[in-house]
Amino acid sequence: MRKIQTKYSQTFLYIILLACILGLMLFARRCDSGLHLPQLMTGGSKGDTIDVGLIYGPMSYYIYDDTLGGMNYELILRMEKEIGRPVKLWPVSTLRDALDRLENGNFNIVASLPSDNSVKQRFLTTRSVFLDCMTLVQRRDSKGNVKVKSNLDLGADTVYIQKESPAASRLNNLSNEIDIDIPLKEVDLSEEYLCMKVASGEFPLTVVNRRLAEKMAAIYPELSIDNPVSFTQFQVWLLNPADSLLRDRVDAWIDSTITTPGYKTLLKRYSTPLSGN
Repeated sequence: MRKIQTKYSQTFLYIILLACILGLMLFARRCDSGLHLPQLMTGGSKGDTIDVGLIYGPMSYYIYDDTLGGMNYELILRMEKEIGRPVKLWPVSTLRDALDRLENGNFNIVASLPSDNSVKQRFLTTRSVFLDCMTLVQRRDSKGNVKVKSNLDLGADTVYIQKESPAASRLNNLSNEIDIDIPLKEVDLSEEYLCMKVASGEFPLTVVNRRLAEKMAAIYPELSIDNPVSFTQFQVWLLNPADSLLRDRVDAWIDSTITTPGYKTLLKRYSTPLSGN
């Protein structure tokens, strides 16, 4: 009976967490009509608890079938056990919300973003925890053709990105490199919803992390994700500038972790294309 009760309890927990995430994502969709995300009461724990904002996505925090997973999610749980400080995880659907809470002191860590000058000027960053890159997502027409065949075609239409995303800095730099104006529009949506809007034809183009793009292309085969807009980038955790001691402690933990077989197993699990999802 105890095993059955435990199984039901875990299933109930997954349902509650999924409902919370879907609620956040629905709020995010409403932002397009001029509404803003509500100020949810998250973070700001007392004592030595580390509040971690996990950005919703396959490499960070995701629900695979009926199981919670994600590279950041599993690494944070391991860190909690090994550094001896309690951790509270707070899933967030929009980048702007996560960064605001980090600046306001409600979060101690946000996981994760590409290591970029626009990020480093604002926050402390850890050692790299894994690698990813940015890629353009667009919709194929009925004949399988795409509007943007190379980065030189990027001025053809507006690129929608998350508010406060490092993609803005990368695309602005790319605009200077190719001497073409790339129209950008920042919106308060998750990368997943950006891909969904491109798939539906509502948005022409978006730029998201490659790992997320691969998952969305498996769901929406009309999406083309074959145009990278950055080289491979270090993905880092962000900390408030006042938390240098915590950053040093986390860096030491990362250094000791990335050489272990357990880390390599996680990296292999989340860095290979998913199937059946």
